[in-house]
Amino acid sequence: MSCYDRLDETAALWRQLADGRNLLMLAPRRIGKTVLLNHLLGTAPEHRFRAILLDVEGLLDEKAFFRECCASIQEEQTTGKKVMASFAHRLSRLLRGGAADDDWRSLLVRTDWQSFAEELFAHIDDHQDDPPWVILVDELPVFLQRLQDRDGPAAIRDFLYWLRGMRQKYQRIRWLYAGSIGLDSIARRQRVEGALNDLDPFQLGPFTPETARLFVADLARRRGAELTDAAARRLCERLGWLSPYYLERIAEDACAGAGVGASVETAHVDAAMDRLIDLDKRLYWASWREHLDRNFPEPDRTRLYRILETVAKADAGADGSLLLTALARGDQVVGELEARDLADTLVTDGYLTRDAAGRYRFRMQLLKEWWLRFVVF
Repeated sequence: MSCYDRLDETAALWRQLADGRNLLMLAPRRIGKTVLLNHLLGTAPEHRFRAILLDVEGLLDEKAFFRECCASIQEEQTTGKKVMASFAHRLSRLLRGGAADDDWRSLLVRTDWQSFAEELFAHIDDHQDDPPWVILVDELPVFLQRLQDRDGPAAIRDFLYWLRGMRQKYQRIRWLYAGSIGLDSIARRQRVEGALNDLDPFQLGPFTPETARLFVADLARRRGAELTDAAARRLCERLGWLSPYYLERIAEDACAGAGVGASVETAHVDAAMDRLIDLDKRLYWASWREHLDRNFPEPDRTRLYRILETVAKADAGADGSLLLTALARGDQVVGELEARDLADTLVTDGYLTRDAAGRYRFRMQLLKEWWLRFVVF
């Protein structure tokens, strides 16, 4: 998916990075977060930055994190190879018995990750005449969960506070952290929110209705079809939360249903949306269940499912008292504060929204329909 629109968000991100800020981008899944990160990577030179993008979701430990970091720096097209060659020369001289032509990979094997990474950042920071670097980190919360699974909660605390120390010490390196799991939620659960207090939050929201209608109309034109205004409005109203990913899936299916050169009507949109929540399209929605199953231990996992079931069944939304009643099953007592924290985790992670009256609803109407059909029993 190309980075459609997002001009205001891109400009705001570059403005804050140029001001020396480090950012935490809060973005639920399927909102275009990774697409935007790739757009920042591609537009860095015109904003006088050098950028790398790290997808750390599949990495297992800290050394793997910085191995990915170094590999990405080396691939950077302007000065990346030169930077890594001079860094390897610098570090090899500091290590006892190191040869001047050691490769950075062999040096990482022989060095503890903290010393290696700090020396890398010091090396980058020393080049005051070069453009600053911005490190875009995608799916950091998933990586932190892996650290916890391997080494326990202390690993999250140690790594986050170590990163905070590096941000404060080497201020010519900018950081932007993103992820489909709320990093702030993880920090709150582990009581390490202080490790994030120097980050400026950046909220990446869905498309506005106007942008969404223009987006799907453009998709239709590129496929030789014409989407009526009524069909575009119907798509936006029923979807509810205007995720670029789901807008594109629905528009493509509606165009295919109408045929090349045809007018895409409301009926085509409704049929496409009905097909999107059919059983054979479950892969489009699987990540929502997988996220809960993979990232939350019991009893929290069961409680989160219970909250979502309660909200899905409540046409007017569910308030705190309704959630407390739903969570009261079983032997374990759930207090009001814990219930609110669980519900707010689902807000942060993109499932729910909370209105001014304190009632929780599904953020995306179509996800609610799918949840009622395939998850709730």
